[in-house]
Formats: sequence, C-alpha cells, structure tokens
Amino acid sequence: MQAIHTRFSPIKDSVQQIAIRLNQPEYYWLTRPLMAFLITRVIVFLGAYLAEIAIPGVVKDGFYHVNPNNVWLDVWARWDSAFYIRIVEDGYWFTLGQQSAVAFFPLYPLLVSFLAPFVGTLAAGVIVSNSLFLGALIFLYKLTELEFNDAAVASRTVFYIAAFPTAFFFTAVYTESTFLFFTISTMYFSRKQMWAWAGLFGLLCASSRIVGIVIWGVVGLEWLRVHGWTLGTIHKREAWTNLFKALKTDWLNLGAICIIPLGLITYMVFLKVQFNDPIAFSTTQSAWGREMIGPIAIIWRDLASLMGGDFLKGDIWWHVILDLSAYFGVLLIAVAIWRRLGAGYALYCILSIVIPSFSGTGSLSRYALVIFPAFMMLGYWGRWQWLDRTVIITFSVLLGILTTLFVNWVFVA
Repeated sequence: MQAIHTRFSPIKDSVQQIAIRLNQPEYYWLTRPLMAFLITRVIVFLGAYLAEIAIPGVVKDGFYHVNPNNVWLDVWARWDSAFYIRIVEDGYWFTLGQQSAVAFFPLYPLLVSFLAPFVGTLAAGVIVSNSLFLGALIFLYKLTELEFNDAAVASRTVFYIAAFPTAFFFTAVYTESTFLFFTISTMYFSRKQMWAWAGLFGLLCASSRIVGIVIWGVVGLEWLRVHGWTLGTIHKREAWTNLFKALKTDWLNLGAICIIPLGLITYMVFLKVQFNDPIAFSTTQSAWGREMIGPIAIIWRDLASLMGGDFLKGDIWWHVILDLSAYFGVLLIAVAIWRRLGAGYALYCILSIVIPSFSGTGSLSRYALVIFPAFMMLGYWGRWQWLDRTVIITFSVLLGILTTLFVNWVFVA
C-alpha cells in the first residue's frame, strides 16, 4: 500500500497544485462560469431523467420521441426541437398557412449539421447547446466584471442566468444557447473596441434569431459613445462635431459594424430564392396563432383571460402568469439598467421583450432568458444577502418544476 501511495503521490500533488492555481482570482473568468454550468446542468439532467422515468410519458399523436432508447438524450427533444432536427436532416420547407421551418433561423441548425454526421442529430444538438452555453457564461462573466469591476457581481450573474426557471432550454435542442453566446460575445467585443470581431459575431447573432438584429443598434450606440456622441448629449454641438470627426477617421471600424445586418439579409435572400417570400419567417407566424395586434391589446387580452379563470378549481392560464412576470420584470429592470449601465443595454432589454409581445405573450419567459443585462443587474443587486437567497431559492425551485413539465410534454414557453 505504501508503494502504491508513493507511486501516485506526484499525480496527487500535481492535481492539488492545479486546483490551487485555478482558485486564484485571475482564473475566476473560467472557474466561476464552469461551476455555475456544472451545478445547474447536473440539476437539469438528473431532474429531466427522473421526471421522464417517474412520471408516465404522454403517448399520442404529436408527442414524439426522437431516441426512446436513450432517455438521457430523448428528454431534450421536445416541441420546437422537431423543427431544428428536421431542418438539419431534410432542409427548410414552407407551406402557407401551416407551421413551417422557415420560422426558425439557420445558424443553430447549421452548427448542429457539422457535428451530426459523427454523433447523430439529437446528440449533436445537445452538445452544441451545452457547449455554447458554457461559452456564453464565460463571456457573460467577463462582460459583467468589465462593467462592474467586481468578481462577486459577475459570479452571481452567471449563476442567476444558469438557474433561471426556463434555463433548461440552454440544454435542449433549441437556439437559446447559440443566440446568447453570440449576443454576449458581440457586446463584449464592442465594449473592448474590437470592432471587427464585434461585427463578425454580430452578423452570426443576426442569423440566429429575428431580434438578433437589435444588437446592431446596441453596437452602433457603443461606437457612438466611444466617439463622444450619446443620447444624453444629442443636443450639444460638441457631440455632433465629434461624430463628424469620427466618420472621417474611424470609418473602417464603422464599416465592420455595418456587416451585422447581413446575417438577417442573407437569410431573407435565401427565403426569396427558395420560397419567393423574403419574410417567410414572419408570414408563417399566423400558423402558431400569433396576431400582430400590438403588445397593449395582447397583454390586455391575456390578463382578461387570466382573471376570468377559476383560481379555486385551477382553471387558469398558469403560463400567462410566468410570461407576464417575465415581461414586466424585464421592463422594470430596464429602468435601473438605463441609469447604471447606459442606454444601449436598456434599449436592448426593452426591444428584446417588446418585439415578441407584438404577436403574443406566449414564450416570453423563454425570450427573457437571453436578455442578459437583466441578470447583470440582478447580480449587482444580489449584494443584499436576502435578495440573493430569494433569487437562488425561487429560481432553483421553479427550474426543477418547469424542467419536469417540459420533459413530460407540458408546454412551458
């Protein structure tokens, strides 16, 4: 035994030295996001697995199982996952008046298609989702630390978003992780004034979801701010003088930023060529029961339906409570974000939650999941211990409940 102990002592010492070194502040950008990722992904993977084997699964038309022989993987393909999987395997399709693949932007299925030939489409989707989610957490940590100069705020931020009630979508065959990664990385590069990288990652962001185009305006505002032009100084002559000077001296970086809309434009060109409808992603929305009647009418309608339910019998639209809480929560936090982090972040929050609400409140709790400045603000407020504990307990409990519902074919968002 002594010989075995002596033999493995160098390995043990090396592991301990690596652990000690990684625990130093200069490595927090990696270790803190990794810890948040591992803790929350263990929870959602185990929770999803147990939910599937402990609760009888739904067996009827429309409730598919991509890989019934592997529960660990199969639970992450629900609802819209079928569209992404079919896009990877069969390509895009569009039938007027029917739910069609054109509603789903191409970046995520394209990334999955690179890996699918080696491990299968479902496994590839889960790998891409989780890998980009970890990358998003790393960028979010670095961006938050850059804004607040506080490692504790950054640590809370990455854990809050990883434990958010609908954060299981970051592991599922959905586009949330992809969109979050490219959105945060774009903002990080713009804050570091690495405009070429911001333009490239912004282009990819705009090809992952319709609201991705919003990041173009946010990056543009950041470029203007760097050159002395802000919404707060719009009335000052000096601000305009600085702007005209910047247009002459920094036009190359501005050009890099202007490639961001190509992510959306390229997809529109594809839709025009393939289906003769450059906005087919919008045309097909009516097949999901979405109406472009504006957020006020939509919210009033859903509130009326909610209040008209029987709370004692449980005959209520419970998901409306979740979606409207996310909607108003983001808008309220956006006020504080405007004051603390600036107009760019605040406008990103407002537009990201208001644009989807023009056609319905459904899935707003999922859309709120990727509005990262809101979590940065929560991370800042989390310095109050009572709020930190409240957020962690509330988010964790709801994450477990909603993961169970999602796995068992109850529509969540």
